[in-house]
Amino acid sequence: MPELPEVETVCRGLRPHVVGNRILRYHQFRENLRWQIPFGIKDKLEGSIIEELNRRGKFLLFKLNTGNILIMHLGMSGRILVSDTSKEKKDSKKPKEMGVFFHTVKPTGPHDHIIIDFSDQKRITYNDVRRFGAIDIFKSEIISSHQWLSKLGPEPLTNHFSSEVLKSSIKNKKSYIKTALMDQKLLAGLGNIYACEILWESRISPFRLCLKIDNFECEVLANSIREILRKAIEAGGSSLRDFKKVGGDLGYFQNSFSVYSREGIKCKRDECGSSVQRVNQSGRSTFFCSECQK
Repeated sequence: MPELPEVETVCRGLRPHVVGNRILRYHQFRENLRWQIPFGIKDKLEGSIIEELNRRGKFLLFKLNTGNILIMHLGMSGRILVSDTSKEKKDSKKPKEMGVFFHTVKPTGPHDHIIIDFSDQKRITYNDVRRFGAIDIFKSEIISSHQWLSKLGPEPLTNHFSSEVLKSSIKNKKSYIKTALMDQKLLAGLGNIYACEILWESRISPFRLCLKIDNFECEVLANSIREILRKAIEAGGSSLRDFKKVGGDLGYFQNSFSVYSREGIKCKRDECGSSVQRVNQSGRSTFFCSECQK
């Protein structure tokens, strides 16, 4: 699943193409993704202008001039591609739009589920092989109360996050620190990949209990969270399995992994003679170095 760096990469890639642009046509090729797509979303989107594009956790937020916000989640395999339709031949015999699906534009691939055309002839296509993504539209003034966003923790790259905030969130938890880092209520945007990388960078075992993490370790952990996420964003995210940036390009942070997906390979620390191990933890693969991480 795309995590914070991947979604931030998509957000930054989309911004110059969609902000200030008017939505001309909305094309939908199925009734649902992970959940039902809201009925009437076509009428709410067409004719509106995207004023801002932001990210909250793993969600993309398209702020419209109509007072609505379009919310998108990429799920396990979702991606958004930008194309230019100005060179395409116009079909003078387009069929009339009928029903909830609008097929005046055909999907270019079997997993293209939503296409949005803009007034400047740009097009964005939402493609999702596993269909675990989600889309909704909500009023701007009450967006913080949306069920997908209302319980999200602080953004780790903002001033709302610090070692003190982290310590306060975990000090009474009896869960493992890795499990806590992936809890979206504690911290927005982290997932399995970056939790593994952050803990290796911090030299903290993924099996340490939260309530055993002291103040100094929280400071180290908070710094590692910011450093790893910033480096990953600069590299365009990690292209594992399905993730690609806007335009279809691959991210490169996976080339810098220290432990994730490196089972059996020698630890990257020069002074360490151990190898990376993989165990199942809370249903997810945890990669770590038992020598470095205590």
